[in-house]
Amino acid sequence: MDGCAVRTGRRGLPLLLLPLMLAACGLPGPRTDGRPLPAPSSSEGFLTPDRIDSLASDHRPSPGPTSADISADRQIWTREGQTPGTDRWYLAIRHVELRPALAPQHFDCTLGTRLGATETPATTDLFTRLGRDVEAVWQRLRAARPRPIDLGTDRAACIRLPEGDSGHGWSPSGGAALATVWAEAIADLAPDRAAPVRRIGREIGLSLSICGLAWPQDVAAGQRLGQSVWQAARTDPAYRALADAARAELATARSDPLESPACAAERLALRP
Repeated sequence: MDGCAVRTGRRGLPLLLLPLMLAACGLPGPRTDGRPLPAPSSSEGFLTPDRIDSLASDHRPSPGPTSADISADRQIWTREGQTPGTDRWYLAIRHVELRPALAPQHFDCTLGTRLGATETPATTDLFTRLGRDVEAVWQRLRAARPRPIDLGTDRAACIRLPEGDSGHGWSPSGGAALATVWAEAIADLAPDRAAPVRRIGREIGLSLSICGLAWPQDVAAGQRLGQSVWQAARTDPAYRALADAARAELATARSDPLESPACAAERLALRP
């Protein structure tokens, strides 16, 4: 995928650069022999193999990068408030952490509480299993392509990249797909906060572009993929049972709100 913390050697979900994008997010990284890792067992998520194949056939990698990609990326890069050293830039750095155990924290401020593996284990489990579904579909259709930071421009990544990392962009954006499927899940659990929760999902996708890790076109494609995975996964009885448990623990957490110190910075970064 293309949006996760800077770590390597983990297996789990698509990430920011293949080793990074796949390791930090939890996607599997490349094999040392150059062959792709096998897709995870569908039993790890909610989707059946047939459903995974069907969803993959409904989506296609984008061609490019095209001149339209480069133009759209330049607009994001030059837009006020989205360049290095700004509040929005620092929020983008936070957003590239997409491991399921930590990603729920992106929605803390919107929900007015604290989410975490210890405090809200069912929510973390929901994120993990949805992430595996995204990974399974994404692995079947992804296509490699250079990222904005790979084209020899003045773009700079918002995170420290592994030594020798180059050209590990992907279409569609796995990170944007993760952010979207998770935002939809949280919006369903807390419908009174659905609109701002979905905004955070979109902002995470934008952060990948701000960081030079994904083209806007690939972020949009990832968001469409995330929506499709969400619509398919939510019909599974196992999903509904886990969502009910997550809804109960989220209601408990919100009844005793604890605002993260990072929320003031997030409000500043996302101010109109």
